[in-house]
Amino acid sequence: TFLLSSYFSYLFHSLSLLLSPLISTQSASFSLPFVSYLLGCTLFFVTTLISIEFCCGSRSRKCEKPGCKGLKKALEFDLQLQTEDCVKNGSKEIDRLPWKGGSEGNPDYECLRAELRNMAPPNGRAVLLFRARCGCPIAKLEGWGPKRGRRHKK
Repeated sequence: TFLLSSYFSYLFHSLSLLLSPLISTQSASFSLPFVSYLLGCTLFFVTTLISIEFCCGSRSRKCEKPGCKGLKKALEFDLQLQTEDCVKNGSKEIDRLPWKGGSEGNPDYECLRAELRNMAPPNGRAVLLFRARCGCPIAKLEGWGPKRGRRHKK
């Protein structure tokens, strides 16, 4: 903000120095060159503001997914521990995400999956969600917890 304000103050100061002879010689009537300079400066200023809003505004951070919030400083990943009930009633959005990890035998991802399995609740899962810059989940890595049977009454 400081750099932009100093840049615009420099522009207005230099334009005032350039346009002051034109204004002093023709103070009674506005001439065509003065109006064209003023119109050009206004058009440049408006175009600059629109381009800054378009390039750096919240719309540029959003992806094409519906419901994207376009967060500015979103986390790169998110860890969710889901119990058995959450898995049954859980959102299908996580299930539809692609699996991250390349091949099944990748040692780096196998180490992560082993840690996820240790953290996962019984009959549940631990899901590591990889997020885009806007905050939307783009991939998952999941580890299922130990399967425990239900107790049956005799």
